[in-house]
Amino acid sequence: MKRFSLLLASLVFVTLSQLSAAAATSTLTITIHEQNGSGESGTATLTQAGADVKVVIALKGAPATAQPAHIHDGTCADLKGVVYPLSNVVDGKSTTTVKGLTIDKLLGGTYAINVHESAANIGKYVACGAVAKSAM
Repeated sequence: MKRFSLLLASLVFVTLSQLSAAAATSTLTITIHEQNGSGESGTATLTQAGADVKVVIALKGAPATAQPAHIHDGTCADLKGVVYPLSNVVDGKSTTTVKGLTIDKLLGGTYAINVHESAANIGKYVACGAVAKSAM
């Protein structure tokens, strides 16, 4: 009987672990909208990779020069501080792995992915997209 109870407990644990993992968001695509007449727009695709999130930004109309990108607290209309720095967007492309982050954590708060014109003109925003459940 004791062996049966241990087997049953193990089975329940494994089943609940699988259900929890299945419930986690694995991919999210965010629309990045043009700001300040930049002509730059596109997507940011977030993919859960174990305990990390891979962020791939693809913008049309972007220059070949480096443009800083970040995940900020807040909304595109009201950006607050940088929470996660991302690799610069160069030629409209950027790929970053953010360690120790889940997509579900981002969805549980208010965040936006923002691209700046350049390091020299960091105050000018050229593209932004809300990290929101509506993007799913």
